[in-house]
Amino acid sequence: MNVISDDPRPRQMRRNILILAWPAILRLFLQSLVGTVDLAMVGNLGKSAIGAVGVSNRIVFIILGAFTALSIGSTALVAHYIGAGKKEKGNEILWQSLMMAVLMAGVFALIGLFFARNLLELMLSRMSQPDVAILRDGSIYIKIVLASMIFGFPLMIINAVFQGVGDMKTPMVLMIITNLTNVTFNFLFINGIWFFPEMGAVGVGIGTAIGRTTGCLVGIAILIKGKSHLKLAFKYLKFKFDTVILKSIFKIGLPSSFEQFARQSSTLLFTALIAGIGITQAQESANIAANEIVMRVNMLLIMPGFGFSVAATTLVGQSLGAGKEELAERYGKQASLLVMILMVPFSIVLFIFAEPIARIFIGDDLAVGYAVTSIRIILVVQPLLALVLAFSGGLRGAGDTTWVMIITVIGNWGFRVLLAYILGYHFGLGLAGFWLGMAFDVAVRALLMTLRFMSGKWKDIEVISKKEKLEAVAEV
Repeated sequence: MNVISDDPRPRQMRRNILILAWPAILRLFLQSLVGTVDLAMVGNLGKSAIGAVGVSNRIVFIILGAFTALSIGSTALVAHYIGAGKKEKGNEILWQSLMMAVLMAGVFALIGLFFARNLLELMLSRMSQPDVAILRDGSIYIKIVLASMIFGFPLMIINAVFQGVGDMKTPMVLMIITNLTNVTFNFLFINGIWFFPEMGAVGVGIGTAIGRTTGCLVGIAILIKGKSHLKLAFKYLKFKFDTVILKSIFKIGLPSSFEQFARQSSTLLFTALIAGIGITQAQESANIAANEIVMRVNMLLIMPGFGFSVAATTLVGQSLGAGKEELAERYGKQASLLVMILMVPFSIVLFIFAEPIARIFIGDDLAVGYAVTSIRIILVVQPLLALVLAFSGGLRGAGDTTWVMIITVIGNWGFRVLLAYILGYHFGLGLAGFWLGMAFDVAVRALLMTLRFMSGKWKDIEVISKKEKLEAVAEV
């Protein structure tokens, strides 16, 4: 499903971007919205419940980051082969990635089973007295969610490969099914509706597990039937790892994995440090809850930006696979323009209504006050984040994941963590100081990501062989 065209006019290019972006935007927005609804439902149970889900998710996300080596590598590799006209390669990459996904899921499930509580205790080590409810519910939550990755990781691979071929609608449908199932069972298990037991914060983990399982099974059913040149046919079902394919995937994906590790580990430390802000346990719990609210609001806004990032990855990858380097560059620039136009008005609206939005999650005045200030700080730099999302997506599509990783490490650890710590603790700015550090992180990454993309050096990276690219050009 090659989505690039020979028409280089900006209007047609923007149309191609939007064709790919809107299903991804809707999918990611709904995914973020479900997480926000989950948090709002848990918020009725109090600050500790929000903390249990929020702090546990920081740990889960760092593990998900390790898995991106496989998913991002699969997307970029498939996009290049589709651009080069090698459609059958997508099925080989799909099956190899699915096998590796199951293996990795098993490893992470064991980590959750044996080390969930230890990881949470480490996260809360800066609290004067760790919240018993967060430790109890959070450890169970982590075990359930990581066990569900047996279905969650394959679902991510299915979505990644469909994105690589340019089919954004199938991942959208799969995530709608996943998220609707998720939020329905969350509601039932959190509150103990009908014959379902009342599980509180743990109910979110159960709903998440059921949702991922459902989405994965539906995705496998679609692949068995076949769609968008992808099919789980018997000729591809070889229960042996293809080292050539996996090497190509991890060559692209490992830097992305380190990038995600840098991002999620910095966020993990960011959250752990925030747990120590405050004199009383009530203030510490309020800061943890407020930080989670700001994270959710921020993610709700930037999810549309991630949609354009996914579109840029596919279009830049397919353009380079077809030997059209200048077209790839123009797609990256057009994607950055579109995502900025989208994010600016939304940022203004959220800035104005920050307080009523925060009160949707929790009624605690102290937590709301902390959250509102931090929400407004991070919204100021959202237009710059648009550049980060679009250009990083384009660079990933080109296979230039090493530089994306380097830039992320500089921003996340040099500013998100180090500067945030200095402002939050040494200057006494508390949670607001941490989010000021986050704002500087965004600004630095926007500058560096723009400079890297504009340099054009990513065009020289070889993802598929020059012979395969020449064959693609000859067929045009």
